[in-house]
Amino acid sequence: MTRIDWTAIGNRLEALYRSFDPSMIAPDPLEVVRRFERPEDQEIAGLVAASLAYGRAETITDAAGDALRRMGGAPWDFVMGFDHGRDGVQFDGFVYRWTRGRDLSTLAAVMGKALRRYGSLGALFAAGHRPSDTHTGPALAHFSGTLLGYTREDHPGERHGKQTGIRYLLPSPVSGSACKRMNLYVRWMVRREDPDLGLWPRIHPARLVMPIDTHVARISRRLGLTSRKQADWKMAEEVTRALRRFDPEDPVKYDFALCHWGMLEYRNR
Repeated sequence: MTRIDWTAIGNRLEALYRSFDPSMIAPDPLEVVRRFERPEDQEIAGLVAASLAYGRAETITDAAGDALRRMGGAPWDFVMGFDHGRDGVQFDGFVYRWTRGRDLSTLAAVMGKALRRYGSLGALFAAGHRPSDTHTGPALAHFSGTLLGYTREDHPGERHGKQTGIRYLLPSPVSGSACKRMNLYVRWMVRREDPDLGLWPRIHPARLVMPIDTHVARISRRLGLTSRKQADWKMAEEVTRALRRFDPEDPVKYDFALCHWGMLEYRNR
């Protein structure tokens, strides 16, 4: 078995982390979220942008920008007062890969229900997090499960597969999914360091789980941060545990570093 040089890996990750310039995040869906100044708008815009964060970065930001423009420039106000019959038409004609306007209409409706019940999406998330939890998996399962439950209230006979409709936009670790987009959203909301927003102080950054995409999965396997072949929730946990060796208080700060490292190796193959 090849011995892992944890010191060398940690030094490289730290150097890449320190080289990151938050002003140079474009193209990234977070830049769309940061166009809003009110925290309540950023929270709503963040979930919209993160839920659409599949595909190429440029097309993601275009799709997220389009979706948020349809919400009239005030996402919190829009979802708080959302009415399917009156406001659903705003998403007519929206198409991004396999997401359609009706999916965004449903997302707006369930976010509105959550706001009226909990006051904020952060409060909904925190309601599923216990002090004894070592990571945010249970809170994320509660968050997605609650929002999906609201769709069943509105459409009791409707069923969606994992890869379709609102279920695709709101994955859960219960299904084994790596939940890359949801972990990305939670990172934006929890971490207090640029470029993240730090809107959810009730959750500590030490509990965050690494967003796993193709590049991160590939480089994590090569470095020995995980032994898993499939990019699933267990891999996300395994990679996060490895990153805690380098910073137990903020392991997900290495998200950019791992992505950058993975993309560089992919391009230089």
